[in-house]
Amino acid sequence: MNVALAHDSAAPPGPREKLPDDHGAEYDDRETIEALLEAIRECGYRASELLLDGDFQQRVEECGPDLVFNIAEGRQGAGRESVVPSWLEHVGVPFTGSDALTMALSLDKHMSKALACAHGIPTADWHLLHTKEGIAGIELSCPLFVKPNAQGSSMGIRRSSMVRSHEELRERVTWVLDNYPQGCLVEDFLPGREFCAGFLGNDDPEELPVVEVRTEDGYYPYEDKSRHRKRLVCPADIPSELRERVLDIGRQAYRTFRCRDFGRVDIKLDEDGNPNFVEINPLPGLSPHYSIFTRQSRAAGYSFQKTIGRIINAALSRYGPTEGG
Repeated sequence: MNVALAHDSAAPPGPREKLPDDHGAEYDDRETIEALLEAIRECGYRASELLLDGDFQQRVEECGPDLVFNIAEGRQGAGRESVVPSWLEHVGVPFTGSDALTMALSLDKHMSKALACAHGIPTADWHLLHTKEGIAGIELSCPLFVKPNAQGSSMGIRRSSMVRSHEELRERVTWVLDNYPQGCLVEDFLPGREFCAGFLGNDDPEELPVVEVRTEDGYYPYEDKSRHRKRLVCPADIPSELRERVLDIGRQAYRTFRCRDFGRVDIKLDEDGNPNFVEINPLPGLSPHYSIFTRQSRAAGYSFQKTIGRIINAALSRYGPTEGG
């Protein structure tokens, strides 16, 4: 069976002098690409590459994959993570991971929080802004947290993202709106510990050990993420009652967003120690060296190769036998 790895180029094109310094942070480095290709081969499949670029349609036709292992983030727009799933669904090629709708909803933080809230999943109060004039309508009290509405990999999040005054709020919102095109999210700051719930599978997904993300600032700014400066404690050293509450929010989110095959839910405690949904990532990083999800799977007893194999098997079980399999 031919398994094609769909991914982006590590250095996206464009005039970098007009872009923030985290431009391209979502894209996997060559070391991760090679590790994934090797893991696919170790699972007993033929492995090929499928680069997401302007010739993607032709590349799919030439490659003729039985299954696509999708890690492509896309280039621009709020629906960029939906590009590969949408096209593969259109041409009937099986692929790993969530569908286009889930990808689009999860990338848009405002829509994610609205959906979570509608399903009774606790999340911090928030406002979505498209202009700095909208700040006047915000009824939340400082401290607040300011971030782009549709970015991943801590893009647009800096140490200055937590604001303590109206002046800081205006400055930060202006910077986000000037640099990121999908709007600015302003939410109540959650001061407590940060956790991630990870899942493998579909109808009855396996719950991976909860991980605690410990950072200097109490959140994970790009200054730290770009250098992988974080301490992951996995399994998290927390009481069983809190672990169950974190996992319960993770389960609810995984089901509500209809995630497939694998995913990660980020959760943070409020000032009273109650877990709150922050966001969901149906396309979490898969570096064998520094990604949170692979750290969780390793704590569950899975090698990197076995983790990739389980993701492939979860996808294959949804589609049934494929030709060449």
